[in-house]
Amino acid sequence: MYLEKKDVSLYYETRGQGDPLILVHGVIVDAGLFTQTAELLSRHYQVITFDRRGTSRSALKTAPHFDMDEQADDILDLMNALRLDSAYFVGASAGAVVAQYFFQKYPDKVLHLIMYEPAILGYLMDEPGVRDWIEEMRQLVEKGKINNAILRFARNIASFDTRSPAKPPEMFRREMGNHVYALTQEFPGLVAYRPDIEAMKRNADRITIAAGEKSGDTIYAHGARRLAEDIGKQADFYPGYHNLPYDLPREFAICILGTLLLDGKKR
Repeated sequence: MYLEKKDVSLYYETRGQGDPLILVHGVIVDAGLFTQTAELLSRHYQVITFDRRGTSRSALKTAPHFDMDEQADDILDLMNALRLDSAYFVGASAGAVVAQYFFQKYPDKVLHLIMYEPAILGYLMDEPGVRDWIEEMRQLVEKGKINNAILRFARNIASFDTRSPAKPPEMFRREMGNHVYALTQEFPGLVAYRPDIEAMKRNADRITIAAGEKSGDTIYAHGARRLAEDIGKQADFYPGYHNLPYDLPREFAICILGTLLLDGKKR
């Protein structure tokens, strides 16, 4: 299904009934990251997934760019179209950052937010090696070496899970088509973004931050632990690596259900 807006055709899918649960994907990937997870969670929730603007099936009608307000307003417009007053949210990687900003902008719309290995790159600029990595990425993209930049980007995700299923050809093609937009627009936008830590502290009882137990000290796992500590919490640990929602959808779904039952005070 599509939500037609002036500047984007926003692709989305809905499954199940119950309290609404919105899943937000990161860069390069799309709603397909959550397909199996969404099917499992739809036994308990009305699950909404969507391709964020400029990604895969959500084609832009204007020149490509990345704007956090537009990202958040897409979610609000989608909720309004589906007549949802509020929802639970799960964001992975950059999707966790987008969902966090939505929470910051529209706090009454979020029942509970789970941030899995958030790609809060701007927040981590003072960490050893992060600034150099980002500058290396910038130079590769500036020179048009997109494939090299993708490989350099992937090295900070940690090892890939050998238990991960092969991606369907159509999903693989969609992700290939997202490379340029992800690196020229989304990656710089994430680098520029700084979360409002004080606002997160005020709403910390409605935020869970999690990392993959196999992710070690990668940028994203370290960022999750640091962000949790900075808002006065401890990070949860889910089995697997950065791409856990796709690698092990059943395990990820179990973690989401458990987290919302314990932390989200599911109605």
